[in-house]
Order: sequence, then structure tokens, then C-alpha cells
Amino acid sequence: MNIAENYVARYDQLLRHLQMNIEYASEDSSRVTMPLNECIKNGMGVAHGGAIFALADVAFGASANAGSNTGTVSLTSSIEFLRPGKKGPLVAEARRVRGGQSIQSYEILVFDGSGTLIARVMATGFQTNVPLPHQA
Repeated sequence: MNIAENYVARYDQLLRHLQMNIEYASEDSSRVTMPLNECIKNGMGVAHGGAIFALADVAFGASANAGSNTGTVSLTSSIEFLRPGKKGPLVAEARRVRGGQSIQSYEILVFDGSGTLIARVMATGFQTNVPLPHQA
């Protein structure tokens, strides 16, 4: 597990609360899963949009911070909801589309458990000079 995975998994309480799992993370890509349980569903019985966005944001953060000793923070994100998420687990796959010295952009695709593409996110981050805490 790299520094960013340790950082995200250890310090991101929302990740733990929503039972997300970072399957892998590199500066080029990541894959994060989350169960689709009753707490994640909206009033219509499908994946809640906020939970979908949270999953995509964790995938972005895991990848954007991978291989770095300093943190990357979100500058902007946009989400397009394409279909309802009906079956779990939900899966977010981030892919870097621009890697600059201080600005990185990622496309994150979110699928439900049947493989249906349910959302697409574009996220841009800024590389700070703030050190990530290291796991002891």
C-alpha cells in the first residue's frame, strides 16, 4: 500500500463510515468500491447521488495523492448522473487525464454492481506543499 492509500484509508472517516474499499491507487488510476446497502439508498430505493459523488471523490483523492508526500486538494468537480444505481457494490474508477506540475485532472466513472455506468465525474486538483501524515 502506498503513502496515499495509507493516508486516505487511515484518515478519511467518511471512507470508513460508508464502508468504502480502496482496491488500488496509483497516480494514474484508482479503483474504489462501496456496498449499496439501505443507508446508501435514497427515498426511491436507488443509490443516493451524494453517496455516488462521495465514492467518486474518494477515488479521485486516492489517485491524486498517490506517490506524493504532499496533499492534493479539489479545485473543481462536476458530476453527470446517467442512470440509477440499482445493484451493489458501487465501483468508482479514476483515470488521470492531465498531470501537470501543480494541477491534475481526472475522469471518474462510477458503475453499479451489474456493470451499468451510472455517473461520470470530472475532477481537478491542486498539488499543495502540505505534507501528508505518514503512517507510523
